[in-house]
Amino acid sequence: MMEGCFWRILLVAGALSASGAAPPPHKPLIYEKAVALGMELYNEKAGEDSQYRLLEAVPQPDWDPTSESTQELNFTIKETVCLVQEERAKDECDFKDDGLVKECSGYYFFDETPPVAVLTCETVGGNEEETEEEKEEEKQPKRVKRFQNFFRELEKKFREFFRVYRITIGATIRF
Repeated sequence: MMEGCFWRILLVAGALSASGAAPPPHKPLIYEKAVALGMELYNEKAGEDSQYRLLEAVPQPDWDPTSESTQELNFTIKETVCLVQEERAKDECDFKDDGLVKECSGYYFFDETPPVAVLTCETVGGNEEETEEEKEEEKQPKRVKRFQNFFRELEKKFREFFRVYRITIGATIRF
């Protein structure tokens, strides 16, 4: 009796594997939802203190919600007054007046199982402010103390580093 059951299970398993049934395709993913997932991914994985909110989504006319191939997305986010650990809804968070703006581009790889998203965000702008500050400093009379210029240059380099800093994130996605 045990032997007959074993052969029946083996026969059913063989028939199912031989049918060549492809894995079910992913759920359709509209562009707006993909951008929202990308922004969520950034807020979760970037290690920033502040949350970011969508400033602008660049339309992708070639986006196909049911495609199994790689899809590209582009959007801009801006820093908000909310902290990441607060876990508030993005709509409740106002933009910071002097918040960082980041341009993000990424790809969804739907041919992977589970689908994979890779996102790169770069800080934009900010150079105009530094230039205006430097011009104001030049107009002021110079009262130079020892090391004052050294610390200004050091601070300037730190600012440049953190403004030009690029973050790339990759993760599997579930939607």
